Amino acid sequence: DAAAQLDDARAQLADGRAQLADGQARFDEGQQQFDEGSEQLDDARTQYEEGRTQYEEGAAQLQAAQEEYNAGVAQYNAAEESYTQGINAYQDAAWELEQNRSQIDQLREAIPGLQAAADAGDEAASAQLAEARAAVEAFDSSEAQINATKAQLDAARAELDQRRSQLQEARTQIEASEQALRESHEQLSDALGTIDQSQGKLDESQGQLDESRSQLSGSADELASAQAAIDEGQAEYDARKAEADEKLADAQAEIDDAQERIDELELPEWIVLDRSSNYGAAAFDADADRIDSIASVFPLIFFLVAALVALTTMTRMVEDDRMLIGTLKALGYSKARIAWKYVAYGLLASVIGCVVGVLVLSQLLPLVIMTAYGIVYFVPQPPFPLPIDPLIAGLSAAFGIGVTLVATAAAAWVVLAERPAALMLPPAPKAGRRILLERVSPVWKRLSFSWKVTLRNMFRYKKRLFMTIVGIAGCTALLLTGLGISDAINDIINKQFGELTKYNLTVTLDEDASQEDVDAVDALLADDSAVEDAAAVLDEPMLASGPDATDVRLNLVVPEDPDGFAGFFTLRNRLSQEALTLGQDGCLVSEKLAQVCGVVAGDSLTLTEQDSAGNPTSATYRVPVTGIVENYIGYDVFMGPDLYEETFGKPAEYSTRFVIASDNASAREGLLDRLQEADAVKTAAFNDETIETYRSMLASVNLIVVVLVVSAALLAFIVLYNLTNINISERSREIATLKVLGFLPRETNAYIFREIFLLAAIGALVGLVLGVGLESFVVLTAEVDGVMFGRQIHLLSFVLAFVLTMVFTWASMLAMKPKIARIDMVESLKSNE
Repeated sequence: DAAAQLDDARAQLADGRAQLADGQARFDEGQQQFDEGSEQLDDARTQYEEGRTQYEEGAAQLQAAQEEYNAGVAQYNAAEESYTQGINAYQDAAWELEQNRSQIDQLREAIPGLQAAADAGDEAASAQLAEARAAVEAFDSSEAQINATKAQLDAARAELDQRRSQLQEARTQIEASEQALRESHEQLSDALGTIDQSQGKLDESQGQLDESRSQLSGSADELASAQAAIDEGQAEYDARKAEADEKLADAQAEIDDAQERIDELELPEWIVLDRSSNYGAAAFDADADRIDSIASVFPLIFFLVAALVALTTMTRMVEDDRMLIGTLKALGYSKARIAWKYVAYGLLASVIGCVVGVLVLSQLLPLVIMTAYGIVYFVPQPPFPLPIDPLIAGLSAAFGIGVTLVATAAAAWVVLAERPAALMLPPAPKAGRRILLERVSPVWKRLSFSWKVTLRNMFRYKKRLFMTIVGIAGCTALLLTGLGISDAINDIINKQFGELTKYNLTVTLDEDASQEDVDAVDALLADDSAVEDAAAVLDEPMLASGPDATDVRLNLVVPEDPDGFAGFFTLRNRLSQEALTLGQDGCLVSEKLAQVCGVVAGDSLTLTEQDSAGNPTSATYRVPVTGIVENYIGYDVFMGPDLYEETFGKPAEYSTRFVIASDNASAREGLLDRLQEADAVKTAAFNDETIETYRSMLASVNLIVVVLVVSAALLAFIVLYNLTNINISERSREIATLKVLGFLPRETNAYIFREIFLLAAIGALVGLVLGVGLESFVVLTAEVDGVMFGRQIHLLSFVLAFVLTMVFTWASMLAMKPKIARIDMVESLKSNE
């Protein structure tokens, strides 16, 4: 095999030598052609360089000519501008001269006469003669100057025209030179292209020659190169194998370290929550319960008002039909048959109202509430139309219809209890009697007749007085409740971040940060111009338990400097507004937490530490409560550092900084960037994000407030309109009598509406008192977890509730004015007997 391989190698070597000789001959021929082409290319390049030199000289001459031309144009433009100014001045002077020429001519003609008069001794003529000659001489001097100026301007114009001709000739020469240069440039470009093309061919030939030379030389060294390649490959293989072995060893070491850390890990604790224990689902369920609590109160008020309206309306309807009822009873109709007429009317109206309420309002109101809570919770929108619960719809309809039927039956039963003979007669007017105000003589004597009649009528018809006051009071109470809830919601943000929380930036430090890094953060806060003040505090999550609740999540706040903490948070009692201090004898608990846990000042609160997952540990501590702190957002417990160390057996670690930063937006942004770059800072956030979060959470309750206010407003208008309408119908004979007696429409309206307005005012005042209790109940019911609503109704809300009630009263009066005007005096005063 080795001999055969050697013979093959020799044969291949002989063939290679023959091929090498042929290649050498072809190479020599190509080398000769290449040398000839190179010589021709050098000649062409020499000609190109000469042409390029001539082109550059021409370009330089053209540039100089262009600059000389531009300078000439600039001089020409300056001369042209000077000439224009001169010609304008000349024209103005010439125009003024021509304007005075007629006067000068008149003076010339008058000079002989003035000369004669002056010679005669006329001094005035002598003065005029001197003035005339001075004017003529000035005119002649000006005319001579103008003519001289005209000559200069004409000469300047001629010189400008000559310069323009010279510039035009220069421009023509420059353009011709530019054209010649462009042609030369094109020729040079063509020549350069030809040279480049030839150079490319030569380069290609050179490449072919080099390739041939390489092939020729490579054939002799092929075996040596192959052996060198084999040696190089072997060396590279050995080097890479060593590197790979080293990397594999490092990777194995990392795997071993990772496995060791995995082996050291403790088994994790899993927290499994069912759907009812999930925080979002539980919060949504709690909010639904709050809406359910509110829904258990407001329908009762609406039902009471509806019963009042139904009783008033049906009582009036039955009273109007007294004679008809008496006639029917005399004809032998039974009480049930007669009462059915009115009960059927009330039943039909109630059924229609229930159908509209179930089909329309049962879709609208839930949709509004679900949309409101959709701001806080990500819940799927219910299908539209919403499914109607037959049980709830049936109960609502039963209550609505039942209230109307009971009111109608009661009104009919009162009338049906009388004898037919009494019913067929007009009802006797109520006996007048003295009212309490009449016994107050100083006041009663000062009242006008109209006011005395109004006050007597108010207390004479006590049923109407009671119904009006109760109806208006209910509507005003609803209005005040809605406005009070709005105040309570707005006070959460306004009081928490306007009066209580004075810091606007919270910086949380990394628990593993070195003391040097923590000191660097404190130095940054102390020296930064955007920081007004900063306080070191411990802000630790814990769990609290009391008589009424267990494991309530809270934040334990321990300031490093209790005396200076008042500059960052106002510790005060909401009811007494008394300032509270952090002492050694106990902690301060936020009002909402105290309410949830059922503790007061003097009780003890159990605090439980929690693990990293938030679960309670076995470490519990009882802390006395010395005060209840006003606080609206979150559950907080405030404690002094000495009490903390005594209670927990360790000093407090102040890993949080409360910062009062500048209100300037750019300064705050820069401060935030600097804090986030610090190694010890874990988080840094301004209160703006917290404020916006709570505003979005409470927006849902605000929308419900709007629904309450609108509903109360509509109900108030309906009640007032109905009561006013019935009042006018009952007193049609009285109103007709006033008209017959000569009362003006304004006086008649005042006579009727004054009484209604006073009753509405009394009802509104009563409603304000009732609204305080109702608002307090609704606020306590509607509070969301971790938030305490404001407990104070603003004075403006009382004013608005009262004013809105009176506005609705005034609107109902306006609606009833046409009815008073339409009362027929003749028909109303006819006897019913």
